[in-house]
Amino acid sequence: MHALLKISDIFDAIGRRIGQVGAWMILPMILIIVHDVVTRKITVVQQFVLNSALNDYISPTKLQEAEWHLHAVIFLLAYGLAYLNGIHVRVDLWREARSDRTKAWVEVAALLVLGIPYVCVLIWASANLAHTSFLQGEGSSAMTGIPHRWIIKSFVPLGATVLLMALLSTLIRLGLFLSGPAPLRREAGKRLGMLGIAPAAISERKAEA
Repeated sequence: MHALLKISDIFDAIGRRIGQVGAWMILPMILIIVHDVVTRKITVVQQFVLNSALNDYISPTKLQEAEWHLHAVIFLLAYGLAYLNGIHVRVDLWREARSDRTKAWVEVAALLVLGIPYVCVLIWASANLAHTSFLQGEGSSAMTGIPHRWIIKSFVPLGATVLLMALLSTLIRLGLFLSGPAPLRREAGKRLGMLGIAPAAISERKAEA
């Protein structure tokens, strides 16, 4: 069972690291937006870019498409990190007042019935779309837009895979918290803070054991 906790920690670390990498994409996105605004509003800069060899690479159309590409990358790679930190929207009108053991069972049911099946379907469907886009050589609908649309589409199954690892990591920890030996229950419980599992409840579980 210690191996299961180790696997959950590996999935957790991968999800967090990829989410952090995605978060850094906000910097080039900001630079692109600033550059786009400057070239639109300052005529001298606009003419310089239009008349230079750089225009093939930083044309207004490419820049505008790059903005939403990077925006998509940011939130797609953050899916897993957001779940692991407990910042996805939750409507906890009933669950919040329940015991930690009940909260854990509710989360297990949600993961098995809704979360994991949905994400698996999303991975399969989005991977097919990205593959089809690659085979068709799909590009931007604009003549001067960004080609190779399959690249940005590939981030959908990638982000969903990261989210799946986060869900599996949490599911493993929930299983250990609910039915594992006392030491593993404590260790797993410490990793479930985003679900509202209180340290006091972990101590109570230890006493019960």
